[in-house]
Amino acid sequence: MIRIPEPELMDDPIQAESYAKADFETAHSFLVRKFQDRLPLRFIPESILDLGCGPGDMSSRLYSQFPNANFTFLDGSEFMLDLCKKRMGTLVSEKRKNKIQFKKELIQDFVPESPFDLIFSNSLLHHLHDPFDFWAGVQRSIHEDSFIFISDLMRPDSLTNANQLIERYANNEPEILKRDFYNSLLAAYRIEEVKEMLEIVRLDSKLIVEPVTDRHWICHSKPK
Repeated sequence: MIRIPEPELMDDPIQAESYAKADFETAHSFLVRKFQDRLPLRFIPESILDLGCGPGDMSSRLYSQFPNANFTFLDGSEFMLDLCKKRMGTLVSEKRKNKIQFKKELIQDFVPESPFDLIFSNSLLHHLHDPFDFWAGVQRSIHEDSFIFISDLMRPDSLTNANQLIERYANNEPEILKRDFYNSLLAAYRIEEVKEMLEIVRLDSKLIVEPVTDRHWICHSKPK
């Protein structure tokens, strides 16, 4: 099935609010466990970049794991970034707020002042019309020992399979979320496409791509 792109940004406040209120507990907890399983032993990053933080559910989980790190949360949607700020505001103490940055910026425009120890991204790549904007943003943000972890949806083989995934995982969600999930599945990249991207940008020697559910893949730094 060919890829059908969707809008790069969630600029509709109703759409953003619906996404923020959605129940991603099962999927996000699972992906965070995969992230934890693949981290190097005794890895304690001082600086963390969350690319495409969205409303902050994954961001809050990341912060809870590394509460002493310096965080940069980046998203191109002002509505999403405001929701992330609100969620993080319940977790971050007053004395820690100077170590948290929120940046409203497209990844293709993002040029960090210095590289990060950990680059994390969930469900951003499939939003981008040009996937190489994503990989270029990652490459601008890393140093030799950075750990990279990316998770995203995986495009199904057919529209029939896409509809089956909607019924299986979003049957009780509002129609706006069903629509967004469906569009995101059609816009997602397949494993072989991601591997080809990594070869083109010469990250294939550093990163591993693997499917982890019937609708998700993860990409992460190889063990050293």
